[in-house]
Amino acid sequence: MDNQINRYDAYVIAGDTEEDKLFLETMKSNLESSAFNLRLYIKSRDGPGDFDHQKESEIIMNSCEKIIVVLSRDFTQNEQCMYLLRVAISKSPGFHLRHIIPIHREECLAPSCIRFLTANDYTKEDIRTWFWPRVAACFKKNVINIRTAKKNLPAVVCLPDIIVDSFSSEKQQEWRNN
Repeated sequence: MDNQINRYDAYVIAGDTEEDKLFLETMKSNLESSAFNLRLYIKSRDGPGDFDHQKESEIIMNSCEKIIVVLSRDFTQNEQCMYLLRVAISKSPGFHLRHIIPIHREECLAPSCIRFLTANDYTKEDIRTWFWPRVAACFKKNVINIRTAKKNLPAVVCLPDIIVDSFSSEKQQEWRNN
């Protein structure tokens, strides 16, 4: 058995209906093309065959950078999809790392645990020309804010120094001028 760990840019959680399979083919042909060059883990293509909770969980936690969630009307009724979504949420409980990328394949209500995330909407015909570049942009590394990078911040700051410094007359004048 091969113990090599394969790395993927994204794990794709999707239902197993024919419409979902057709959408996955479209996604694969767009995101894995030379234009975006992403490597997707699609369970039906890359998985071991039968659904193995432990193996799929390990792949999400250890081998994938992000998780793409393809939402459809029957997503919440699919136990495997909901299980994998919970595993994906546990990878970044506070959603600070922005691991989950929801995509609405059709008009539907997202599961309550990810409803607050901004989803990419494939249902709108007029934005499909830039839909895949927008999804691919979710994989770019975070860029340092230029404003923050220009400031010379001390390595260690004590709270009393900040409090005393913030009440100085020079600081108050500086704040009024800005």
